[in-house]
Amino acid sequence: MKAITQSSFFWIFLGGLCYYLALPPLNVAPLALASPICWGIAILRNETKIKRYVFPTAYLFWLASIWWVACPYPPYTAIGLFALAAVLALFWLLFFASARVAVHRYRIPLTVAMPLCWLGTEYIRCRFLGGFSFCAIEHAFYLYPPLIQLASIGGSLLLGGIIMFLGAAAVSICSVSAPGRETQNRCRTGSAANGLVLIFTILIIIGASFTIQRIDPNDENYTPFSIVALQGNRQVYIDGGQTEANKTFQQFLDLIHAELNHRVENGIPLPDLIVFPETVCPIPLFAFEGTTNIDDLGLHDDDREMLEDGRWFREFAQNAQTAILFGLSTWVYGDTLDSIRLNSALFVRPQYDSHSLSAASSCEEHPAKMLRYDKMHLVLLGEYVPFAEYLPDDFFLRTLCHEARHGTEPLAVPIGRGDHIVEAAVNICFESTVAHLIRQQILTLRHQGHDPRILINLSNDGWFRFSRAIEQHLATHIFRAVENRKYYVTATNGGYSAIINPYGEIRAKGERGGAEAVSGLVSVNLNGPQALTFYQVIGDWYALPFAVLVVLLASVRARGRRSGNFELGDRKA
Repeated sequence: MKAITQSSFFWIFLGGLCYYLALPPLNVAPLALASPICWGIAILRNETKIKRYVFPTAYLFWLASIWWVACPYPPYTAIGLFALAAVLALFWLLFFASARVAVHRYRIPLTVAMPLCWLGTEYIRCRFLGGFSFCAIEHAFYLYPPLIQLASIGGSLLLGGIIMFLGAAAVSICSVSAPGRETQNRCRTGSAANGLVLIFTILIIIGASFTIQRIDPNDENYTPFSIVALQGNRQVYIDGGQTEANKTFQQFLDLIHAELNHRVENGIPLPDLIVFPETVCPIPLFAFEGTTNIDDLGLHDDDREMLEDGRWFREFAQNAQTAILFGLSTWVYGDTLDSIRLNSALFVRPQYDSHSLSAASSCEEHPAKMLRYDKMHLVLLGEYVPFAEYLPDDFFLRTLCHEARHGTEPLAVPIGRGDHIVEAAVNICFESTVAHLIRQQILTLRHQGHDPRILINLSNDGWFRFSRAIEQHLATHIFRAVENRKYYVTATNGGYSAIINPYGEIRAKGERGGAEAVSGLVSVNLNGPQALTFYQVIGDWYALPFAVLVVLLASVRARGRRSGNFELGDRKA
């Protein structure tokens, strides 16, 4: 057993295993603190072969954690899984290489090297090729809101750095075994300092947990808004065709009818907003940016009447007497019949003071307000192919990928009736995983004179076969709520629809694998503008210097070994 624990591979692999078990959906959260302890021991060991253990361990971790990437179209997306896992494994290698150079060559304390190198590496991971922020170590605590409140100060990245510091401090405190009075006194002094900093950090985390506020539903300063987030359980297939799309859409129509009938029969007020998941509406929206118009599309008269100017959506919302946020595709035409697809969220707000439309009523007599948000952060190889214009039209990636165009502007939509109106910012699917994008959208909208108090996400996780991806996705929603101190509403097909309060507490959530209308109240204080969180002010730019440091450290080749022997990383004079 002693021989096993003397191996760096043992500590690296054990740290990776603890990391895997800590993440959702297994959620053995305390193991997230054990992982950096194991890695700290490995980093301190003076073993030059450590690099050869890191990559295979990281590769296995990522294959086991994100195997759902292969689900949409296994023959080809499985190749993407193996490639993506290899790229993500390189970030672990970058972390270990930079941390070891910092500790062994430049004598930087482990309690400084590990958190800074982790922050720098994660900063790069969240931005490289569009970023991939699933499976962050701090996501282990997404079901424990009191422990993640510091995200409102430094974002999700800060919590990951704190976890690394706690592990490094534990290793440093427990590894005082060097003989010699001078060295022993120095180690004891450093250990005592690490212990004080560790206690101080824990007290800060505990103090931050007290920032969670309970909203009194009878508080006249808060205005409640009723929101319904639809949750479907339909799997999505690339070759599903129109029949499958219609069946999926019908499921959501049935959920709406059941919810509205239930409210009418029981005297419950209609909701202020109903949210569809992403792209589940098979009825397209047309946009014309050139000389082409709807007459050029050759539509049947009935289809044209339904689709022109979003007539179907206007009439649907007017009949429901409820604002609705649809998830659909927008087809944009220029001067030719060649179209460009946008992954869109269409907000339709009826005139509440008019009577419901009859089937024969004209939408022009009862105009409904429409606003459209186009997804700004597209999924690499899922919604766009880099350098696609240089690839043959029949190249397999181009034929599999439903290419879309990037949206350019965030959108704030008005929710409520009468004088009680609150604005909400919209994002789509994996945009919830990009913390800096959500932050920038909020700042842009505020600069434009809006004040969004709610974040609304439309997602379609039906591609991933009810895998662990849906818990991992839910974790990102919770962190976005805490970072920005805003209610977060997500409507999802094949995953969880949920309503999350500004402190990361789940107020309503659908059952796993269920189809239901998730309903809840969002209580907002409309008196005056909402203050920015510290994270919204500074973002995560503080980690950029650490990213540069990581790259510089990793590029440095350690020359020779340090003198002396090591026992769990202790230096001997």
